[in-house]
Amino acid sequence: MTQRTNTPTKALTMTISEWRLRLAELCRDCVLSDSDDEGDCLRLAHALMMQAPESRSDVTGLDLSVILSHLPPVARIECLIEQGALDSVALALLPEEASYLMSRSIDGAWLASVFLPGMEEDMTSEGSSLAMALTSALLASLAHVAQPAGASAVQSATITGTARCDGDVWPQGGDAYAESIWQRPAGTLLN
Repeated sequence: MTQRTNTPTKALTMTISEWRLRLAELCRDCVLSDSDDEGDCLRLAHALMMQAPESRSDVTGLDLSVILSHLPPVARIECLIEQGALDSVALALLPEEASYLMSRSIDGAWLASVFLPGMEEDMTSEGSSLAMALTSALLASLAHVAQPAGASAVQSATITGTARCDGDVWPQGGDAYAESIWQRPAGTLLN
């Protein structure tokens, strides 16, 4: 037998705060994206979910790797995107334990709510399409579930402190900045 010549490469690991910050940024991008960018947003969401840090939330007792163990391979995601089945991709990203609700307003805006185990309330987001609204709500829900213990205390201290969290000035500690950013990314509607 010959040895395998290709060795799998592992992506650079992120801390939970860095991962949550990227979730928040992509959540905002999904809300603001136009139809030409939807495939890229879905690819990024899949890649980001595949790179979830191994951690167990002290608050919920949930393991992110268990919640995200359902993710389809990249080849399947690419095939669906190439065929224009963007709604199917968004649904494939949802964990099996997720509850979700989708609706459309009379003026054509899509709304999606996602509820994951360990959450007290669902997360709702809007988008220009069903796929973007559902993906945005899912990313916000994952960021909420991955919230470390004591994060709400850090967030309130950051917001009420003297440091601004508008991207120009970083408060002391990058974790506090990540906690405040994900709570309400600019340009998004989250409940």
